[in-house]
Amino acid sequence: MPILSKPRRPARACGAACALVIGCASGAASAAWQLDVDAGFRYDSNLTRAYAPADIRADTAFALDATAGSFRALSGADGLTLGADVRIEAYHRFHGLNLFGVGASAAYRHKFGLGYAAPWLALTVSGAHDDYRADIRDSNRFEARAELGQRFTAEFDAEFGAVYERRYANNDEPVVPGISGKVFDLRGERIYARAGYAVTDRLLLGVELAARRGDVVASTRRDFEIFIVSDAIAADPAFGPDFFAYRLRGTTDTATLSASWALDDHSSLNLIYADERTDAAGGVAYRSRSASLEFAWRY
Repeated sequence: MPILSKPRRPARACGAACALVIGCASGAASAAWQLDVDAGFRYDSNLTRAYAPADIRADTAFALDATAGSFRALSGADGLTLGADVRIEAYHRFHGLNLFGVGASAAYRHKFGLGYAAPWLALTVSGAHDDYRADIRDSNRFEARAELGQRFTAEFDAEFGAVYERRYANNDEPVVPGISGKVFDLRGERIYARAGYAVTDRLLLGVELAARRGDVVASTRRDFEIFIVSDAIAADPAFGPDFFAYRLRGTTDTATLSASWALDDHSSLNLIYADERTDAAGGVAYRSRSASLEFAWRY
């Protein structure tokens, strides 16, 4: 199954991102290196985000996410982490969704006091380039995130966050005169609350509730109801020659449950289930469910 369709451009971006992180980290005598690798399989019940049953498509993907970073203690309460990451997704049926992505991030973290119960604040900015086998999805992404959290007991912690997301589409392929073809040129804001509870030394359970308002994309066959409320339309060959992608405004509510089993001090096996519902313009509504099983390694 082909994974990489156009490797040269992402390779250059990956090299630039890694050079930036290495260059910043090399000047920090107190910097500590970090390496995170997540690999596993994910099933999504509605990849098209379609509302008509005949247009719903499901598939399973293999995903690999590797991040190399450098942490520097700025003070006893402040820290800065710089990172570069590579992401790969390979789908069983819909190869147009196969992805190779590279990115870089910077995260500042402040702790308000001493001890495990002291609250903390984290500010993160990140950017990435996503290269899909289906060119219409190629894009650059920017994200800004603010989080506030606290560990209330040795077993229980919680955090709240807000995210601004911006995705810049690389290709404009209009199919309707006067309507943009940059379907994947998106922006949105998201808020979330997350909590985790350590049942034992090895088992951690988590729950997250999130709400997002902004641009969403649904892929269907020709449909007048979604056409009249969309502000961008393009052919979507990832799902077949008769599918079109429509961009419209919507609100997405997501509930996520997770369980993590520690295998040793550096690795864990994680199970994640998410239920997502979107209400969009014109009364368009759709739902998707996803489940992931992944192996995580940290060093």
